[in-house]
Amino acid sequence: MNGKYAVDTPYPSVRGTCNHCEMKMLMDLYSGRTGELTSTTQYLYEHYVIDGIDEDIAKCVLGIAKVEMIHHALLGEAIVKMGGDPIMGGSTCFWSGSNLKYTQNPICFLQNSLASEQLAVSNYRRAAACINNASLSELCLRIAQDEELHIEILDELLEKLNC
Repeated sequence: MNGKYAVDTPYPSVRGTCNHCEMKMLMDLYSGRTGELTSTTQYLYEHYVIDGIDEDIAKCVLGIAKVEMIHHALLGEAIVKMGGDPIMGGSTCFWSGSNLKYTQNPICFLQNSLASEQLAVSNYRRAAACINNASLSELCLRIAQDEELHIEILDELLEKLNC
């Protein structure tokens, strides 16, 4: 592992406004069931259960969690700039710890995280294509790049475990 959990490109600044449908997409990415709040807490849980058992995995999932926290903050700030309320919940319900997948098996949790990252890439790319605000669309595409890097890291960890 190279110790890098985010790509070297800066995150674009968000400006302007968005419509109601775009705000709903943003809220779901921010703290919906499969959004950044869930990703952050999932990786933290994984770090806690593997720390002291496999330091490579523990370090990587903590590094990814920190990047997911940055994504969460960027989206929260964008929501406020665009006139929304950054509550901890997506467009349909409040966030809950029941959104996590509680397994202590490293192969299982890395596979779950890999699937979640793949879904995140798809969700960010779809949002970027649907959002009319260019700066917000650019932010979604930039976050998707980090999620793609996370896929590479998780693939590498899984490959190492499956040897």
